[in-house]
Amino acid sequence: MADIFVAGETLVDFVPDSGATLREVDSYTHRPGGAPANVAVGLSRLGSAPAFWTRLGDDAFGEFLAETLAAEGIPETHVERVDGKTTLAVVSPPGAAGPRFGFYGSRDVTFGFDPDAAPTEALTAEGTAESTERPTDPPWVHLGGVALTHPGGRAATRELLSAATAAGCPVSFDVNYRSDLVPDGAEGAVSTAVREAVAESDVVLCSDEDVAAAGLSTNEGVELARDLLEFGPHTAVVTMGDEGALAVSSNAAPWGAATVRHGGFAVEAVDATGAGDAFTAGLLSRLAGAQASKDGDEEPLREALAYGNATAALSVGSVGGMGSIPARDEVKAFLAERE
Repeated sequence: MADIFVAGETLVDFVPDSGATLREVDSYTHRPGGAPANVAVGLSRLGSAPAFWTRLGDDAFGEFLAETLAAEGIPETHVERVDGKTTLAVVSPPGAAGPRFGFYGSRDVTFGFDPDAAPTEALTAEGTAESTERPTDPPWVHLGGVALTHPGGRAATRELLSAATAAGCPVSFDVNYRSDLVPDGAEGAVSTAVREAVAESDVVLCSDEDVAAAGLSTNEGVELARDLLEFGPHTAVVTMGDEGALAVSSNAAPWGAATVRHGGFAVEAVDATGAGDAFTAGLLSRLAGAQASKDGDEEPLREALAYGNATAALSVGSVGGMGSIPARDEVKAFLAERE
């Protein structure tokens, strides 16, 4: 599989232990989280630890996250430690009304990336390799939409997108629009930044809720994916919860023009927190490897959807985002049982 570079937030999820509403919750368990961090760790568990640019506070939660990333095999090269408090995300109980996450703490620490500090040297084959064996292709770059809610995050994302384009890196972007993180008066700037990121990416991942909230499209399913292709990416992937996922690609994609759907896997779900990130990690672990084929065969896209759905299905079997993402052997065994 090609080397991958991931950039974005790492934070702490406070997951409720019981209760139908936040007012009824008696206790919480703190767990590592943040969509890009979950994807980075998922990729590591699936066989290829990516380079990861993220920011951690200098408090006890930041130390907890630093230790977690190190234990998961994420290189510390681009893990920054900055003054301030780590962002906390309080997770609502399943089925509770309102936003799924409530964010607390310093947004500047977690989302305030410095564009001048963007490790653009990592977006070349030479800069990404950790060993003396240099890959022949530039790395796959994966970015998320939450960082775009902060001015620093928007500027840093633009810097990375520009560098990735110059280096010939394939880019994936997870829309992951969080309207409750958008400051008053910044809606236009954030919406514009999301559109620009979609336009400059090769593969875009989203749910219909993400896209509607970001003002990109009011359609669903295949029509939504086709709307996204109009912005410029060659592949759009739409996740649909327990109904699986679909992808639509144009002739510009390495796997050619295709419309592919995978209905997911029937499993008993315990907690869906981070399931979308598990799916993304599984999908990217396959697409990044298929990128070099460039033979117009849609089978790699079909296989990637199945692999992503299998990774997500295994993740919902236990509580807690990052901690529930399975290892490569688990996914392999799961798929073998369903052949």
